[in-house]
Amino acid sequence: MLVRHPVVVSLGICTLAAAAEGILSGKRPMEVLATLRLPRFTPPRWAWIVIGVFYYVICFTILTRLLEMDGFNRLQYSATVLMIVLLGLNALFNYLLFRSRNVQAAFAIFIPYDLVALALQICLFCLDNTAGYVFVSYLAYLVFATVWGYELRRLNLTNEPHS
Repeated sequence: MLVRHPVVVSLGICTLAAAAEGILSGKRPMEVLATLRLPRFTPPRWAWIVIGVFYYVICFTILTRLLEMDGFNRLQYSATVLMIVLLGLNALFNYLLFRSRNVQAAFAIFIPYDLVALALQICLFCLDNTAGYVFVSYLAYLVFATVWGYELRRLNLTNEPHS
């Protein structure tokens, strides 16, 4: 076991990440979203909330499984760091899209985000098939999210401030 209380540590990490996401998003992220031209396949508000809950359940589950493993090795450490980086990049995306209102920069975050997610997926299947299969469900959503982000960027390019 990597840590003494893996459930508590995982819950703490996910709680901090969710708090950071909320703070970095600003006061009314859905109102900001409403000011943009949205792809026709944009989920309704309630669906974004469900997606967010599932995201944190998946992250909590994976972190807990990683921290509960016996022994300690580089792959386990790498997977844990990648999961934390993913949480951080998610918060950064929310800052860029909702607080900074920079659709171009928000979409650019998908490149490192998707690469980190793929690296994490590889690590998880090498370490723990159950965690790997849990994360596959998120990767399926991530394909949708990346296409949605691309379309959001494309539809709002003319709305970007010019530097």
